[in-house]
Amino acid sequence: MTDSLLRRAQHSLAPLQRRDLDAALTVAMRDPVAHVVPIMHLETARASGVMPGSLWAVRRRLGLHSSLVGLVWNGANLSAVLPDGDQEDADTLRAEVAAAAVARLTRPAALVGPADVTLDLWGRLEPWWGPAREVRARQVSMAIDHEPTRVAGVDAAGLDLEAVRRSTLDDYDLLLPACVHMFIGEVGYDPMRHGRAGYEERLRYLVRAGRSYLQLGTVDGRRQVVFKAEVGALGGGVAQLQGVWVHPELRGRGLARAGLGAVVDAARSQLAPTVSLYVNDFNPVAIRAYEAVGFARVGTFATVMF
Repeated sequence: MTDSLLRRAQHSLAPLQRRDLDAALTVAMRDPVAHVVPIMHLETARASGVMPGSLWAVRRRLGLHSSLVGLVWNGANLSAVLPDGDQEDADTLRAEVAAAAVARLTRPAALVGPADVTLDLWGRLEPWWGPAREVRARQVSMAIDHEPTRVAGVDAAGLDLEAVRRSTLDDYDLLLPACVHMFIGEVGYDPMRHGRAGYEERLRYLVRAGRSYLQLGTVDGRRQVVFKAEVGALGGGVAQLQGVWVHPELRGRGLARAGLGAVVDAARSQLAPTVSLYVNDFNPVAIRAYEAVGFARVGTFATVMF
């Protein structure tokens, strides 16, 4: 996969230029729930005028000209926005994007996005970027664009619960342990031992941006976070929830459903009209909680973690 081979390919991968922003947004906005992460970075680049080096354009060559047909965000995670087409065209496109990625991109911490594209690319990238630490091939993508269903039956006995609200930096010392506990359970390693500075910087950013929500209560005689969630990605009219967590001693008491309803209300009024998330298909308890609040299944994601 030398440069000469890539030049002969029908499709190329090159840094996105400022003049490409509108075209790239048009491509990504065909499915804003699926592509909220690239859209977020495109909107940030358009607003700031600063082009991040992690945005890459996928171009199709037509004689002496080319057109933008897709894009790749290759930051901490890689997310690809690639067009559908007939089987032969799609196969050629994905093969050439994968070849260019091996030659020109650094391996990210994970591949994340719609399952069809993500798993297809991973099959082509694995000989160079593998092995994966874990492949989650079927994650349920869900969204809600209306008022959430009100859920009754929260068992709040002895908890002295506060209302769900936006976090502040005054909450940070209580919020951080809850976030770390969630991260370890979901991702499989302790971010305080591997990449602590970046992890804490990211959490503080979400708090300052008004994209972190929590609920406090009394557990074992101490005020603690009993429920939390963050809007990890925001763009294209979509707020993608990440890090949904309930204190492990309080699960099964209805806090997740009630908390999610409050977060959906807040996010829709404060951030974006549509709220989305994705959840592992092997977590039926979480899926039922999301459905009870009013989330509908809209697609399938996949995550490949290194």
